[in-house]
Order: sequence, then C-alpha cells, then structure tokens
Amino acid sequence: MKKIPDLRQHMKLRHFRLVEILFHTRSIRLASERLNITPAAVSKACLELENILGTKLFIRKAGGLIPNPLCERLIVAGRRIDAELKNLMVDITLHEESFHDSVKIGFQTPMLQDAIVRGVAKMKKIHPNLNLTLEYASRQNLLSGLEANQYDFIFINLTDITSRARFKTQSLGKEQYVIASMEEIHSIPDVIEKWAEFSSATWVLPIPGLAMRDRFDSVLAARGLSLPKRRIEINSPVGGEKIVALSDAYTLLPLTMLKALGRTIDEAETSLRFLPEMQLENGIVSLQDTSLSAAAQYASEFIIKKIKKTS
Repeated sequence: MKKIPDLRQHMKLRHFRLVEILFHTRSIRLASERLNITPAAVSKACLELENILGTKLFIRKAGGLIPNPLCERLIVAGRRIDAELKNLMVDITLHEESFHDSVKIGFQTPMLQDAIVRGVAKMKKIHPNLNLTLEYASRQNLLSGLEANQYDFIFINLTDITSRARFKTQSLGKEQYVIASMEEIHSIPDVIEKWAEFSSATWVLPIPGLAMRDRFDSVLAARGLSLPKRRIEINSPVGGEKIVALSDAYTLLPLTMLKALGRTIDEAETSLRFLPEMQLENGIVSLQDTSLSAAAQYASEFIIKKIKKTS
C-alpha cells in the first residue's frame, strides 16, 4: 500500500484555498487574479501540493483544468478547517471582550441606509476597538471593489446579482419609488401620464449608473419620453433634500423616505400607484469564495438584525 505523508506537517492553509479557487475557476490565470499572485506562483504552489500528496489534482488541457475527485475532498476538509478557525477567532474575541479588527462596508441603498448607519454607530459603542469604514459608492464600483476584496460586504440593489456565481446575496427588503417635491408626492404612473407638464420643471436626479436612475431612464425610454432638460445630478443622497428645497425641484424618492418630506407612509400609500419596473430589491452581498473575518461576520449579522428589527 502506498504510504501517505503526514499532511498535518506538510500541508498549509494556503493549499486549501488554492485548490478551491482552481476548482471553481478551472484556470491558472483566473486563480492568479483572485489570489493576487502571478500565474507562475499558482503553478508552483499547485505542483508543490501535488508532490506532497503524491498524485495529480488536475488534468491540464488546452481548455483549462479538469479536477480529479480528490479535489472535492480537499475542499470539504478546507472548509471545515476554515469554519473551526472562525470559531476560534470568535472565542478569542469573546475572551478579550472586544474586537480588535477592521471592517470595511460599502453601501448604496436609501431604504437600508438609516439602519446601516445606526448599526455601525451602535457597534462602535459596544466594540470601541473595532475600526469600521462605511463607504458610499456607485453600484458598479461597489461590485468591482467587493471582487477585489476592498470591502468585506456591501449593501446594494440586488438586480442581476443573484445569477453571478461569485456573489452570495441575502435579500433584506423591497422598495418602491415615487416622485416628490418639498410640497407634493406623486405616483410615477401619474407623472408619466402628464410628462409634458412635469418634464418642464427642475429635477434632482441620481447620476447615471445608480440603480434607481437607470431604472427611471428605462421607464422613460420605453415610453418614448426624454429626460427633463433642467436637472441637477448627484451621486449621493447627502444634501439631496436641501438641493430639492432650494431649487424647488422634483426628485425620485424611496417610499420609506417620505417621512423626510413630512408625510407618513400610511397616508401616502392610500392614493399612490406603483410601477413594477421601479421596485428595487435591496440586500447584502459578500463573496462566495472568500471567508469573512470574525469581526466582519459579527458586523454583517449585527447590521442585518438592525435592519430586520426596523423593517
């Protein structure tokens, strides 16, 4: 019988991550991009592991890598080890009674914004040594930043994300949009029916690339309507209410933010009509192939609980 080497002495944690990424990408080049190392370094590490195991893990063909059954067994073992290390990190953290780590969160979702901000503020009080970065950015920048491991997790509109294999998503609510000024609130269908009247006014709109702006552009284009010529475009909701007030403008507004204009949701919902195209599903997104640190896992669960409690 072939003698099996003592893997406890020879295998390293990076070997398990290497196998999982190669298994999913089937490509030396793609694996090198995800691991942020050169293709030569990936090949060398794979050869090193195969020498330890005494067997080939992948059959190399022109079209990519074909894994043998042992790869799946290594992936299962690696995930178990990863899970235990996470548990150990949590135990150490609880032992020290405070997190000493950094978590970076990206977001672009008005519906969840208040709960996210409140959750971050409360976490900081509970864990003063936990460094938290909260960054507002465009949807595309958030997604590309997450893929590059610049964020631990992000909160965004989930359109077209659930079908992308690298992303793990959790829906946290759906949001409808209305048209509002500081004095009035209108259903989008009502505004479209009287577009000649409304389009001549000043509008404050999100810049192209933000989820609700792209949806609104599509709604107009599908009906042969043009964007208002008099418009102010912004990339953040910060200060948006003041701009709307000072310019006497109309704007796109999530239903949950009506309170900022002095109207209760129940009062407005009795007369508002909605467009299915303007309903956005919001949630949290992280990477399937990258494990969250104990602090990031804690932060994501803390904020999710805050969101569910206030919804």
